[in-house]
Amino acid sequence: MSQRIAELQTERDKLRAAQAKAEYERAVAATCSAADLQAASDAVRAMLLQAIAGAERMLLDAISGEHDETRVHHRMSEAVHDLLGEAGENAVRVSAALPVVGEQFKRGVKPRDLLSVSQWADRHRELRSGTNAPGRWHTDLTPYLREIMDALSEHSPVRQVTFIKSSGVGGTEAMYNWLGYTMHHLQNKDMLVVLPTLELRDRSFNPRLNKMLAESDVLGALVETASRNKSNRADLLEYGAQARIIKAGSNSPDSLRSDHLPYVICDEVDAFPWDVGGEGDPMTLIENRQRTFSRAKTYLVSTPTKEGASRIASQYDRSDKRRYHVPCPHCDEYQHLEWGGPELPYGLKFRRLPKQDGETGPEQVMSVWYVCKHCAAVIKEAHKSEMLARGRWVAEQPQVKLHRGYHLNALYAPVGLGLSWHKVAQKWLDSQGDTAELKGFVNTYLGEPWEEQGDNIDNISLISRLEDYPAGIQFGITTAGVDVQKDRLEITAAGWREGEECWVRDHIILPGDTAQPEVWDELHGVLVDAGVQLACIDSGYNTSMVYTFCEKRKWAIPTKGVTGPGRPLIEDEKRRRQRLRTRKKKGAAMEPLGVDQGKALLYSRLKLMQPGPGYVHFPCDAAFDDEYFAQMAAEKLVTKIRGTRPFQEWVQTRPRNEALDCLLLALAALRLSGKKLNEVVQTPAPSKPSSKPVPSRHNELLERIRGRR
Repeated sequence: MSQRIAELQTERDKLRAAQAKAEYERAVAATCSAADLQAASDAVRAMLLQAIAGAERMLLDAISGEHDETRVHHRMSEAVHDLLGEAGENAVRVSAALPVVGEQFKRGVKPRDLLSVSQWADRHRELRSGTNAPGRWHTDLTPYLREIMDALSEHSPVRQVTFIKSSGVGGTEAMYNWLGYTMHHLQNKDMLVVLPTLELRDRSFNPRLNKMLAESDVLGALVETASRNKSNRADLLEYGAQARIIKAGSNSPDSLRSDHLPYVICDEVDAFPWDVGGEGDPMTLIENRQRTFSRAKTYLVSTPTKEGASRIASQYDRSDKRRYHVPCPHCDEYQHLEWGGPELPYGLKFRRLPKQDGETGPEQVMSVWYVCKHCAAVIKEAHKSEMLARGRWVAEQPQVKLHRGYHLNALYAPVGLGLSWHKVAQKWLDSQGDTAELKGFVNTYLGEPWEEQGDNIDNISLISRLEDYPAGIQFGITTAGVDVQKDRLEITAAGWREGEECWVRDHIILPGDTAQPEVWDELHGVLVDAGVQLACIDSGYNTSMVYTFCEKRKWAIPTKGVTGPGRPLIEDEKRRRQRLRTRKKKGAAMEPLGVDQGKALLYSRLKLMQPGPGYVHFPCDAAFDDEYFAQMAAEKLVTKIRGTRPFQEWVQTRPRNEALDCLLLALAALRLSGKKLNEVVQTPAPSKPSSKPVPSRHNELLERIRGRR
């Protein structure tokens, strides 16, 4: 036994000796003299200096004849990419005497593959479910998306891409392709994705993102999908080494507070609120997250809503405004596809199916075609695929740099992948007779903001009415209207003369939390100093604070706007007295106001051209600027149709209308006062407040207000 153990130990020692000898021989083979190393290094250095010397000419040749800024950047990136690859190969060649030097240099300078978003999607994006074209993604099926996606590529100089579109043309898929490109190809970029609401994020975005990760093998390897993995949550997805996708809702200010990051996606931005949690516009909160990045990128995508209140339309107007032009298969002239309508000789046209005698029911489309704008030839939908393949984006405002805007309607939907021209025409036909359906057609099929047709006023004409008031002018009564918002009170004071001729005296904004008493103390002082004899205060927001303010002030009335075409601005005296008999013994009585009739009356008076009864005067004062008159003209009376019944409705054409509401409340205060304006009396001197002293902070505020004038 002992002899066997000794033999095994001898064999073990021999193996160790053989391993040591092999390691020694490898070390000797890898060892070189200092002279050989220096010679190889000098050869590589000389080759590199020669390549750098010719780089300028190479870059100039690469961009020769190219004027598009994105293409210039792409060609320069390709040239540098090729230069580094060639330098690595040459290093191996010139250091043949000592190959390890060249190999190490080649490995160090090897650049990352130069891919655009569309190229990445064509190589790696898989679609296995929920599509009419399962399998590998092919940008050629939707060629209009190629430039949109490539503008989001790392080497593109474009900083913002705005895509205003109809439904079903691939705008959201382009968003997911950029996500996949960033995760797999770049691997080191944080990204913020903002949806209209947190609920929509969890119900729609997260399931679709998880589906893309599961269906594309290169992405699935980057993310652990175990349910207990904290890095894969509803609001955060970590991938790669230290990169993140932050998933937020525009209705949640907390979800928009995050670390600074370079890339942002905003999906369906027209559904974003204009003020989130009292902290302002969510778009501003989002922009603040990108401030520290000189090469930040933003992708905004949405179908539009109402004209004047559409974020995506507003952003598109600030861009270079591109439309996809396609060639006519007959005359080869380029044009962008338009709905056209019955009043134009070109665009999409259709023929209705004739009805038989006595036949009822909705009309049906029989045939559809497109008429060329240039040669008036008939274009069949069968030509669409070839037209799309040869199409190109044309900028209406090419002087705008770094902000690309793209507009696309449903007429461009690829054959077999989206709506046919026949379905688009049928939807238009079905929408006739219903304003809501027609609005949906314009928004989601044509990708255009809906413009309400109705009675309104021009804010520019109102600005032209600014005047200097006569010195010592007297009024029969001075009233005020107060609009309550979360972070401010807005007040309009107006003097009235015979025939309800109105002299708007001031419009004041009191900033402050209206759930706290401080701003209400300031309101008391402002109304007293303005000589207001009766004020109407809207109780639609922070109702309890409004009632508290009005309880001890007989000259302050809480109001509530009530819609309805037949409701007068204020109730008749008999009905009002009946209602007041039944009110509670304590507390101020809330006055219902017929706002529809009030706005109609006010707008008719704002259209009067000559001073006199009903005319509204505005003073030359800093408070009455462009924004004030834009708010004054912020609504229009439109006629809508539901079924066969027409009805009228006031609609806002812009987010803010406080100036209009305040003047309407001041008019209501005049009517509620019952004051006869046949005799003009001097406006009473300000009386001392009986309930509370005017706080010193109010005096400072008045000085600031007066100082701006």
